[in-house]
Amino acid sequence: MTEAQFRVTVASDLEAPRVVAAGDIDLANVTEFQDVMAKAAAGSATLTVDLSEVTYCDSAAVRALFAVAAASELTMIVAPEGPIRTLLGISGLDRVATVVTKE
Repeated sequence: MTEAQFRVTVASDLEAPRVVAAGDIDLANVTEFQDVMAKAAAGSATLTVDLSEVTYCDSAAVRALFAVAAASELTMIVAPEGPIRTLLGISGLDRVATVVTKE
């Protein structure tokens, strides 16, 4: 299992704050993921979460993303193919947030 790493890019005049995640997001580190997203979204109506380097998400991560989507305009960046893109479709996250494919 790969440990997830999270980093935040501060918002600019042209872009929303961005959280970049890598590795696995699961029960072991979802609290850190939630905290990073909450800090990034503070004071902003929009948030971008780059999941293109995430290899695995469990239901705790999906719940965290749903919570963000309920409170702000969420955009998620995903790899063109793979389990995360499939998970977003199965969970319905792609219907409450914007999903963009990383080129």
